[in-house]
Amino acid sequence: MTGEQPGGPGDTLIVSGGGSTLVATDTLLAEAARLRLLQGDAEDWLVRVARIQALDSDQPLGPVMSLPNAGMNVFAARSALERVAERSQTLADALIAAAEGYGRAERLRDWGASLSGAWLGSTLGLLAPLLALAAVPGLTVGVVGLVLGGLLTGRRPGDAPAEIGAWVHAHPRALTNPVLVEAVRVIVSSADDAATGRAGVPFPVSLALGDEGLGLLGVTTTAAGLVGLARPLGLLRETPVSVERLDGGTRPLGPPPAGAARPGAALPGRPVAPPAGFEDLAARIPSVSEDAPQVRIERYGGPDDASWVVYIGGTAAWSPVAGEQPWDLTSNLVALADQGSGSYRAVVDALREAGVAPRDPVVPVGHSQGGLVAAQLAASGHFNTVAVATFGGLTAQVALPADVEAVMVEHTDDLVPALGGTATGDDERLVVRREVFAETEVPVDRPLPAHALTAYRETGRLMDGSEEPRLQEFRETLGKILGREAGESSRWRGFRLADG
Repeated sequence: MTGEQPGGPGDTLIVSGGGSTLVATDTLLAEAARLRLLQGDAEDWLVRVARIQALDSDQPLGPVMSLPNAGMNVFAARSALERVAERSQTLADALIAAAEGYGRAERLRDWGASLSGAWLGSTLGLLAPLLALAAVPGLTVGVVGLVLGGLLTGRRPGDAPAEIGAWVHAHPRALTNPVLVEAVRVIVSSADDAATGRAGVPFPVSLALGDEGLGLLGVTTTAAGLVGLARPLGLLRETPVSVERLDGGTRPLGPPPAGAARPGAALPGRPVAPPAGFEDLAARIPSVSEDAPQVRIERYGGPDDASWVVYIGGTAAWSPVAGEQPWDLTSNLVALADQGSGSYRAVVDALREAGVAPRDPVVPVGHSQGGLVAAQLAASGHFNTVAVATFGGLTAQVALPADVEAVMVEHTDDLVPALGGTATGDDERLVVRREVFAETEVPVDRPLPAHALTAYRETGRLMDGSEEPRLQEFRETLGKILGREAGESSRWRGFRLADG
């Protein structure tokens, strides 16, 4: 942990949350913390100087205090310390006030955008029939123009997806624009308002029930509605799941016989050192692959004081028809609907089979869909989750317990976290943001490069080098939970079973 300084906008971390209204760069918050330490040291020395002056007035001067100008030197030292304490306090107060002011402005901006989006969604839902009717002439002209244009240029309607893909490839920054990301976040959060508007629900009622009010409607209900509409068509259907351990053998699911050792404890794992920080956490998350393990579990400590870290990978399959892979589009939407996705159930089964006891401390860590599952594990209470870290997860509307130390990492040019909508409450989570491609060229070989796990690993490295007190506190908490001794690592693969 070298405390290296950011080199440019792409290396700047914006830290917010953690139970406060502060929103600022990690460097600014670290400077404020150092000034507070300096103020405390100066005040401590003022107390010592006051004791010296009290001794000077109560007792005859000793050899040191009787030196010429000794009293004057003590007075000068006290004056200098008072100036240091006052200046450091003033500067720290100014930095904190600036961070709080920025935080209030950002919250007001987010609230205004959310309110505007809710109103627009409700209005569009209410006017949907009229808008559809008004669009008929324009669509007719557009279709005729498309046919004629195709006849003249030789292009076919089926070429449109390829042309769109070529345009995105030629304009890679189009999907990594932070403004677009924020717009998508507002649109996703406003989908429920469009539905209530179409149903004729007055806007004030819709607002009171939605994200801006009671939180009864939101991304969760929108996802549940999509899942409900798709299932009669054979899409987005959840199935039973099972897991297998890929190193050290496999065992069937289910509780062991009475008196038998827990399955995970009976199988040796690979030796592994505890994660040193955020970069280590991100680096140990399984990479996306169709047949690779999606879960990694690490165990530290002895039989009676075990602690665990579970690393959960992102989406591996995108078909709307559920196949063998539970880390798929079905689990994405079912997880957003908070209906117990296949990936969530597979992680729970893997943890239980690995031997996690009810009181064992557990730290879930995930990327993308795995981040959503990690947050839901922390919220569910199924295990003794004491801390959670997510990278690029759709976690904004997952309500976390106040006693769980949480750090959520999101790139402002990453569209995927925006699909989780806007945050619904003020919990204790710490949100760390960074724009990956603020100053660098956007790669053209990947559609969403800011969402790549490698990009989040780099952000983790910057977080490890940060002196921001709350980031340091999380790393210290992680060390206390897991200890310093080596543990054991195992890999697990979840798969869907045929839905009988």
